[in-house]
Amino acid sequence: MDWLPIVLTVVAGVAMGAINNVAGGAGVLGLVAFEHFFKLPLECANASTRVAAVAVGAFSCLGFVAAGRKIPRRAYGHALIALPGALLGAQLALGLPPLAFRGYLIVVIILLLRQQLRPIETSRQPSAFWLQALGAFLIGLHMGYVQVGTGLVVALALSRAYGQDMIALNAAKSIVVIVTAVTSATRLALAGAVSWTPAITLAVGCAIGSFAASKWSVRRGGESVRRIVLVIAALTLLEQLRQIVLLVSQ
Repeated sequence: MDWLPIVLTVVAGVAMGAINNVAGGAGVLGLVAFEHFFKLPLECANASTRVAAVAVGAFSCLGFVAAGRKIPRRAYGHALIALPGALLGAQLALGLPPLAFRGYLIVVIILLLRQQLRPIETSRQPSAFWLQALGAFLIGLHMGYVQVGTGLVVALALSRAYGQDMIALNAAKSIVVIVTAVTSATRLALAGAVSWTPAITLAVGCAIGSFAASKWSVRRGGESVRRIVLVIAALTLLEQLRQIVLLVSQ
Protein backbone atom coordinates (compact mmCIF):
# COMPACT_ATOMS: atom_id res chain seq x y z
CA MET A 1 0.00 0.00 0.00
CA ASP A 2 1.33 3.43 -0.97
CA TRP A 3 1.17 5.61 2.15
CA LEU A 4 2.43 8.84 0.55
CA PRO A 5 -0.94 9.90 -0.95
CA ILE A 6 -2.59 9.19 2.41
CA VAL A 7 -0.05 11.24 4.39
CA LEU A 8 -0.17 14.15 1.95
CA THR A 9 -3.97 14.11 1.94
CA VAL A 10 -4.12 14.15 5.75
CA VAL A 11 -1.83 17.21 5.73
CA ALA A 12 -4.04 18.87 3.13
CA GLY A 13 -7.03 17.99 5.31
CA VAL A 14 -5.54 19.67 8.38
CA ALA A 15 -5.05 22.87 6.41
CA MET A 16 -8.49 22.55 4.81
CA GLY A 17 -10.23 22.01 8.15
CA ALA A 18 -8.45 24.90 9.84
CA ILE A 19 -8.99 27.40 7.02
CA ASN A 20 -12.60 26.37 6.38
CA ASN A 21 -13.36 26.80 10.05
CA VAL A 22 -12.14 30.37 10.34
CA ALA A 23 -12.81 31.56 6.81
CA GLY A 24 -13.78 29.20 4.00
CA GLY A 25 -12.75 28.36 0.48
CA ALA A 26 -10.11 25.78 1.38
CA GLY A 27 -12.12 22.89 -0.01
CA VAL A 28 -10.02 23.41 -3.11
CA LEU A 29 -7.18 21.77 -1.14
CA GLY A 30 -9.25 18.61 -0.91
CA LEU A 31 -9.92 18.67 -4.63
CA VAL A 32 -6.22 19.13 -5.38
CA ALA A 33 -5.30 16.24 -3.05
CA PHE A 34 -7.87 13.94 -4.63
CA GLU A 35 -7.01 14.85 -8.22
CA HIS A 36 -3.21 14.82 -7.83
CA PHE A 37 -2.49 12.31 -5.05
CA PHE A 38 -5.30 9.79 -5.69
CA LYS A 39 -5.83 10.57 -9.40
CA LEU A 40 -9.61 10.88 -9.02
CA PRO A 41 -11.65 12.47 -11.82
CA LEU A 42 -13.23 15.83 -10.91
CA GLU A 43 -16.75 14.41 -10.53
CA CYS A 44 -15.60 11.79 -8.02
CA ALA A 45 -13.25 14.22 -6.25
CA ASN A 46 -16.07 16.76 -5.86
CA ALA A 47 -18.45 14.17 -4.40
CA SER A 48 -15.84 12.75 -2.04
CA THR A 49 -15.17 16.10 -0.35
CA ARG A 50 -18.59 15.93 1.38
CA VAL A 51 -17.29 13.38 3.90
CA ALA A 52 -14.55 15.80 4.92
CA ALA A 53 -17.15 18.59 5.15
CA VAL A 54 -19.02 16.54 7.76
CA ALA A 55 -15.81 16.34 9.80
CA VAL A 56 -15.17 20.08 9.41
CA GLY A 57 -18.64 20.95 10.69
CA ALA A 58 -18.71 18.42 13.53
CA PHE A 59 -15.28 19.18 14.96
CA SER A 60 -15.76 22.90 14.45
CA CYS A 61 -18.89 22.68 16.58
CA LEU A 62 -17.05 20.68 19.25
CA GLY A 63 -14.23 23.20 19.23
CA PHE A 64 -16.54 26.17 19.74
CA VAL A 65 -18.31 24.41 22.61
CA ALA A 66 -14.95 23.47 24.17
CA ALA A 67 -13.88 27.11 23.93
CA GLY A 68 -17.03 28.20 25.78
CA ARG A 69 -18.89 29.63 22.78
CA LYS A 70 -22.58 28.81 22.40
CA ILE A 71 -24.10 27.99 19.02
CA PRO A 72 -26.74 30.65 18.13
CA ARG A 73 -30.25 29.15 18.29
CA ARG A 74 -31.26 30.55 14.91
CA ALA A 75 -28.51 28.44 13.32
CA TYR A 76 -30.61 25.29 13.75
CA GLY A 77 -33.47 26.85 11.81
CA HIS A 78 -31.10 27.94 9.07
CA ALA A 79 -29.73 24.39 8.87
CA LEU A 80 -33.19 22.84 8.44
CA ILE A 81 -34.06 25.31 5.67
CA ALA A 82 -30.76 24.49 3.94
CA LEU A 83 -31.43 20.73 3.91
CA PRO A 84 -33.66 20.53 0.78
CA GLY A 85 -31.19 22.77 -1.03
CA ALA A 86 -28.44 20.26 -0.28
CA LEU A 87 -30.47 17.46 -1.86
CA LEU A 88 -31.08 19.50 -5.00
CA GLY A 89 -27.42 20.56 -5.18
CA ALA A 90 -26.21 16.96 -4.90
CA GLN A 91 -28.43 16.05 -7.83
CA LEU A 92 -26.88 18.86 -9.87
CA ALA A 93 -23.39 17.62 -8.95
CA LEU A 94 -24.25 14.27 -10.50
CA GLY A 95 -25.38 15.79 -13.79
CA LEU A 96 -23.64 19.07 -14.64
CA PRO A 97 -20.24 19.24 -16.47
CA PRO A 98 -16.90 20.37 -14.90
CA LEU A 99 -16.93 23.70 -16.75
CA ALA A 100 -20.18 24.66 -15.02
CA PHE A 101 -18.61 23.68 -11.68
CA ARG A 102 -15.56 25.94 -12.14
CA GLY A 103 -17.53 28.86 -13.57
CA TYR A 104 -20.07 28.84 -10.76
CA LEU A 105 -17.38 28.83 -8.09
CA ILE A 106 -15.65 31.84 -9.67
CA VAL A 107 -18.89 33.85 -9.52
CA VAL A 108 -19.39 32.99 -5.84
CA ILE A 109 -15.86 34.06 -4.88
CA ILE A 110 -16.12 37.37 -6.73
CA LEU A 111 -19.36 38.13 -4.88
CA LEU A 112 -17.73 37.29 -1.56
CA LEU A 113 -14.72 39.53 -2.21
CA ARG A 114 -17.06 42.40 -3.07
CA GLN A 115 -18.94 41.88 0.18
CA GLN A 116 -15.85 41.64 2.38
CA LEU A 117 -14.19 44.73 0.89
CA ARG A 118 -17.12 47.02 1.68
CA PRO A 119 -16.74 49.42 4.64
CA ILE A 120 -18.14 47.90 7.83
CA GLU A 121 -21.57 49.30 8.75
CA THR A 122 -21.72 49.18 12.52
CA SER A 123 -25.43 50.07 12.64
CA ARG A 124 -26.52 47.48 10.10
CA GLN A 125 -29.75 45.67 11.07
CA PRO A 126 -30.43 41.93 10.61
CA SER A 127 -32.08 41.02 7.31
CA ALA A 128 -35.72 39.96 7.03
CA PHE A 129 -36.56 36.34 7.82
CA TRP A 130 -37.47 35.49 4.23
CA LEU A 131 -34.07 36.73 3.06
CA GLN A 132 -32.35 34.63 5.72
CA ALA A 133 -34.41 31.61 4.64
CA LEU A 134 -33.50 32.15 0.99
CA GLY A 135 -29.85 32.52 1.96
CA ALA A 136 -29.95 29.28 3.97
CA PHE A 137 -31.53 27.38 1.07
CA LEU A 138 -28.82 28.67 -1.29
CA ILE A 139 -26.14 27.55 1.18
CA GLY A 140 -27.56 24.04 1.04
CA LEU A 141 -27.72 24.17 -2.76
CA HIS A 142 -24.08 25.21 -2.89
CA MET A 143 -22.94 22.52 -0.45
CA GLY A 144 -24.72 19.86 -2.45
CA TYR A 145 -23.38 21.03 -5.79
CA VAL A 146 -19.84 22.28 -5.13
CA GLN A 147 -18.95 22.16 -1.40
CA VAL A 148 -15.77 24.14 -2.08
CA GLY A 149 -16.36 27.63 -0.72
CA THR A 150 -19.40 26.79 1.42
CA GLY A 151 -17.96 28.90 4.24
CA LEU A 152 -17.70 31.80 1.80
CA VAL A 153 -21.34 31.34 0.78
CA VAL A 154 -22.38 31.29 4.45
CA ALA A 155 -20.59 34.62 4.95
CA LEU A 156 -22.25 35.99 1.83
CA ALA A 157 -25.77 34.75 2.60
CA LEU A 158 -26.06 35.03 6.39
CA SER A 159 -23.69 37.81 7.46
CA ARG A 160 -26.56 40.22 8.09
CA ALA A 161 -28.35 37.62 10.22
CA TYR A 162 -25.43 37.68 12.68
CA GLY A 163 -24.37 41.31 12.36
CA GLN A 164 -20.64 41.96 12.68
CA ASP A 165 -20.01 39.03 15.04
CA MET A 166 -17.85 36.81 12.83
CA ILE A 167 -17.37 34.31 15.67
CA ALA A 168 -21.14 33.83 16.02
CA LEU A 169 -21.37 33.47 12.24
CA ASN A 170 -18.67 30.78 12.22
CA ALA A 171 -20.32 28.95 15.13
CA ALA A 172 -23.62 28.97 13.23
CA LYS A 173 -21.82 27.85 10.09
CA SER A 174 -20.72 24.66 11.82
CA ILE A 175 -24.34 23.53 12.34
CA VAL A 176 -25.39 24.44 8.81
CA VAL A 177 -22.37 22.61 7.39
CA ILE A 178 -23.07 19.45 9.42
CA VAL A 179 -26.69 19.17 8.21
CA THR A 180 -26.02 20.02 4.57
CA ALA A 181 -22.84 17.92 4.35
CA VAL A 182 -24.51 14.83 5.82
CA THR A 183 -27.48 15.27 3.49
CA SER A 184 -25.44 15.73 0.32
CA ALA A 185 -22.86 13.07 1.28
CA THR A 186 -25.66 10.54 1.74
CA ARG A 187 -27.21 11.36 -1.65
CA LEU A 188 -23.86 11.19 -3.47
CA ALA A 189 -22.82 7.99 -1.68
CA LEU A 190 -26.08 6.29 -2.66
CA ALA A 191 -25.28 7.20 -6.27
CA GLY A 192 -21.87 5.52 -5.92
CA ALA A 193 -19.99 8.78 -6.52
CA VAL A 194 -17.87 8.77 -3.34
CA SER A 195 -14.38 7.21 -3.23
CA TRP A 196 -14.20 6.19 0.41
CA THR A 197 -10.47 5.77 1.13
CA PRO A 198 -9.52 9.29 -0.06
CA ALA A 199 -12.70 10.71 1.50
CA ILE A 200 -12.00 9.28 4.97
CA THR A 201 -8.31 10.21 4.76
CA LEU A 202 -9.16 13.84 4.07
CA ALA A 203 -11.84 13.81 6.77
CA VAL A 204 -9.31 12.76 9.42
CA GLY A 205 -7.08 15.72 8.62
CA CYS A 206 -10.07 18.08 8.48
CA ALA A 207 -11.26 16.97 11.91
CA ILE A 208 -7.88 17.82 13.45
CA GLY A 209 -7.55 21.18 11.72
CA SER A 210 -11.14 22.24 12.29
CA PHE A 211 -11.14 21.51 16.03
CA ALA A 212 -7.89 23.39 16.60
CA ALA A 213 -8.95 26.37 14.49
CA SER A 214 -12.32 26.84 16.18
CA LYS A 215 -10.59 27.37 19.53
CA TRP A 216 -8.01 29.67 17.90
CA SER A 217 -10.65 31.84 16.25
CA VAL A 218 -12.45 32.43 19.55
CA ARG A 219 -9.19 33.67 21.08
CA ARG A 220 -8.13 35.81 18.11
CA GLY A 221 -11.46 37.48 17.39
CA GLY A 222 -13.45 38.39 14.30
CA GLU A 223 -11.07 40.80 12.55
CA SER A 224 -8.37 38.16 12.17
CA VAL A 225 -10.99 35.87 10.64
CA ARG A 226 -12.05 38.61 8.21
CA ARG A 227 -8.49 39.03 6.90
CA ILE A 228 -8.17 35.29 6.32
CA VAL A 229 -11.45 35.31 4.39
CA LEU A 230 -10.01 37.84 1.95
CA VAL A 231 -6.73 35.99 1.42
CA ILE A 232 -8.31 32.57 0.93
CA ALA A 233 -10.99 33.93 -1.40
CA ALA A 234 -8.38 35.60 -3.62
CA LEU A 235 -6.21 32.46 -3.78
CA THR A 236 -9.21 30.26 -4.56
CA LEU A 237 -10.29 32.62 -7.32
CA LEU A 238 -6.87 32.37 -8.98
CA GLU A 239 -6.93 28.56 -8.79
CA GLN A 240 -10.36 28.34 -10.40
CA LEU A 241 -9.40 30.72 -13.19
CA ARG A 242 -6.39 28.50 -13.90
CA GLN A 243 -8.64 25.45 -14.07
CA ILE A 244 -11.05 27.21 -16.45
CA VAL A 245 -8.16 28.00 -18.80
CA LEU A 246 -7.06 24.35 -18.72
CA LEU A 247 -10.57 23.09 -19.45
CA VAL A 248 -11.14 25.49 -22.35
CA SER A 249 -7.75 24.71 -23.89
CA GLN A 250 -8.38 20.96 -23.98
